[in-house]
Amino acid sequence: MEKMIRVITLILVLVTLTTAHNTFTGGYSGAPGKSSCASSCHGGSIGTIQVSGFPTSYKPGQTYTITITHNGGNKIVNINATTRLGSTTTVAGSFVGGSNSILYTGDDGGVYAPTHLVDVVVFQWNAPAAGSGPVILYAAGFQGTSTGSPSGQSSKVSLTTTEVTTGIDQTLEQPREFTLLQNYPNPFNPTTNIEFTVPSNGRATLKVFNAIGQEVATLFNGEAQAGKYNAVQFNASGLATGLYFSRLEFGGAVQLKKMMLVK
Repeated sequence: MEKMIRVITLILVLVTLTTAHNTFTGGYSGAPGKSSCASSCHGGSIGTIQVSGFPTSYKPGQTYTITITHNGGNKIVNINATTRLGSTTTVAGSFVGGSNSILYTGDDGGVYAPTHLVDVVVFQWNAPAAGSGPVILYAAGFQGTSTGSPSGQSSKVSLTTTEVTTGIDQTLEQPREFTLLQNYPNPFNPTTNIEFTVPSNGRATLKVFNAIGQEVATLFNGEAQAGKYNAVQFNASGLATGLYFSRLEFGGAVQLKKMMLVK
């Protein structure tokens, strides 16, 4: 009986290590009032997490595609990211999950990676309204070789963007129809960018299928705001050379584009 209790305790510890940072409201992002995975969840050497796509200055209401990768070391076990207005605890803007990322279930704003041991995490950030001022992005991640080990590489990143306050037309005309643009580059190896526009707020999905109709990636799945979504990245590093299709669905309508992966 005592041996069984020890086994059950060990299982509970492992489950806690692999899932606690996923369901924690607000995430271990390092934002004000929140700890960070890089210091509270794991130990080890400094990691190589890097963030791209977060602007140095933002246009109010503009949508930006944020990509988190690593330039060395182990794969990403998990990543937590969120934004704040200046150094406050107020969430700045809103988020839409993308490749290897979904939203927190709480009200603190941000995303985390539900899939462990990945190379790339992508999500959308919708900038806040005019007059919000500086915004800080906080991201904390952990790199390792398994989900059950506390040893590995830890990273913390914070980036600041300032609001563009001159030369902005707050009454810019919105697109009149939804459009899926051709990916670039094309052919590609192994990453390519996809852009699309939607004429109004509503649910949109952007997925990638192979030549026989099998879904291989979901790049966007959520509520989209009217406007253009720039440079949603598709990483095909684990896929074979061949023909693929990007598929955008919005308002009951669908558009397709051919893409060629050449390795």
